Amino acid sequence: MSPDTPRLRISILGLVVLGMFAALFTRLWYLQVMSPEDYEVVAEANRIREVQVAAPRGRILDRNGRVLVDNRVSIQVTIDRTVLAELDEDERQEVLERLAEALSATGRPTTVAQLEERVADQRYSPFTPVPVASDVTEDLKIWIDERADLLPSVSADRVAVRRYPYGPIGAQILGYTGKIDRDELESVADSPKSYTLNDEIGKAGIERVYEAHLRGTPGITRLEVDSRGRTIRTLEEGSTDPIPGDDVVLNIDIDVQATAEQALDQALARAAARPPRGSDRPNVGKVGSTVVLDPNTGQVIALATRPTYDPTRFVDGISQAEWDELNDPASHYPMNNWALQGQYAPGSTFKPFTAWAALSAGLITPQSTVYDTGVYTVPNCSGETCKFRNDGSKAYGVVDLARSLTVSSDFYYYNLGARFWIEQEALGGPERFRQLLEEWGFGQKTGIDLPAEQPGRIPSPAWLESFCERTECLDPTWRTGNNVNMSIGQGDVLVTPLQLAVGYAAIGNGGRIYQPQVAREIRDGVTGEVKETFEPVLRREVSMPPDWQQAMVQGLLGVTTGSEGTATAAFSGFPSASFPVGAKTGTAQVANKAPTAVFGAFGPTTAPQYSVAVLLEESGYGGSVAAPVA
Repeated sequence: MSPDTPRLRISILGLVVLGMFAALFTRLWYLQVMSPEDYEVVAEANRIREVQVAAPRGRILDRNGRVLVDNRVSIQVTIDRTVLAELDEDERQEVLERLAEALSATGRPTTVAQLEERVADQRYSPFTPVPVASDVTEDLKIWIDERADLLPSVSADRVAVRRYPYGPIGAQILGYTGKIDRDELESVADSPKSYTLNDEIGKAGIERVYEAHLRGTPGITRLEVDSRGRTIRTLEEGSTDPIPGDDVVLNIDIDVQATAEQALDQALARAAARPPRGSDRPNVGKVGSTVVLDPNTGQVIALATRPTYDPTRFVDGISQAEWDELNDPASHYPMNNWALQGQYAPGSTFKPFTAWAALSAGLITPQSTVYDTGVYTVPNCSGETCKFRNDGSKAYGVVDLARSLTVSSDFYYYNLGARFWIEQEALGGPERFRQLLEEWGFGQKTGIDLPAEQPGRIPSPAWLESFCERTECLDPTWRTGNNVNMSIGQGDVLVTPLQLAVGYAAIGNGGRIYQPQVAREIRDGVTGEVKETFEPVLRREVSMPPDWQQAMVQGLLGVTTGSEGTATAAFSGFPSASFPVGAKTGTAQVANKAPTAVFGAFGPTTAPQYSVAVLLEESGYGGSVAAPVA
């Protein structure tokens, strides 16, 4: 080996070391001289955490300014299941035992099994703390805060929760809030009011429809943290304050709403106590609804539905067992708003619209009469299936349009339904009857600002053919009898109580069909300034010549005041002289069940201020059960 070899190796090693130091020096010079600002931002981000501060939701008020929903502060105990899952089994058991004992000591008997069930409830997001107790005492909060090392995963925090001053009144209108889920989070990804998985969002009713207004704009608090992410202190500078959400003022009058709900309860109870007539099925109805509208604007003054629920059950999160109870068919789905989700045969309350269709088609004039024998026989047809009877086969003799409504002559309308089918070529085809009825908005949604509205159904030959292609049916052929049944609101006709109220409002106001509106205006949640007003929406107008309307109103007024009226007894003692009411009773037959009691009305007939629809399932006759509610 040459004596120069070690010297060469040392030289090479020196050059390598020198190069490494040069590279390190160059990098340090770049970081400190050329781009310090960029790395200051990164370092600051590692030291500073921005935390979103929830803003109060806006309030919901009635038309007179009474608060229906607002906020209150609650101390809520939560368990972070992510942290809890990281503990070993013994530690986890100790944490739950300590918490159960502490809650029980404050008068809330709690077991470890109950806490485990709550933590395992799949209705809560796996990424957010699970509430296990609400409205706990300040002393318990302090106790939990002081034992953070013994209760990892457990927190006690002050949170704003919804408050319902009127309890369950109007629950299906107001709705409720709950923890946002993944799908909902995606749907509001572009909202200027940012959301996180721990946030509340409107789930039903007004809370859901007007979420964009009710939600406040979250604030931002900046925290200084250590290398382990633990908070050192709050940095006030640079923080932004949360902005409360807007208030939503409704057209609802809470007094009328409460009266409507009470009247529904009383009517269902009276119906259940009334023995069935003859061979009729017993009245066992638990479902009913009442709608009150302003016929001149479409404003919804009251919208009552039974059964109901208490929205406060959702304030601290609802358990799976409670959720299952509310969605059990045996409970009749109390969270459903049956006024706009229920679809029913309207019975004789449908007759004014059949009469209008016949007037429009030129089949009758207001003065046209038939001789009602009590039993209508379809022309050119033989056999018992060709005979359609009045209730009890009662004969009314000579009947014109007005009297047909007062006495509720089925015979009169059977004749009209049959003629629409028999004379279809001259009238515009087999779908003409359906087309005229749909001009009133039947078979389509009204557009009310509440979720889950159903469209109802006006059947026709084309509908029956399509239906029978999808489903087994007895006979896919539309016959005269289908039209006959349809003329009195039976057969396959389905309407919602809301559609019925809209229809009777239009009879009273001369043919104007308004979109029902629950919300009245949006107000700034801080200043109270009106930011948006919801003006009446006229969806369409149906032709209503004065002589048509006069005949219909005369007949409907006779229902509540005439000697032959089907609701005269129910309106006995009502101030009809100063507040005349035009109305129609309905008793819709349902296979193997007690009849559905139905009633539609408007008043005063001289200048309508209210339109009312009432429907009670399996409750008997409309004149004796539904009319008293109105």
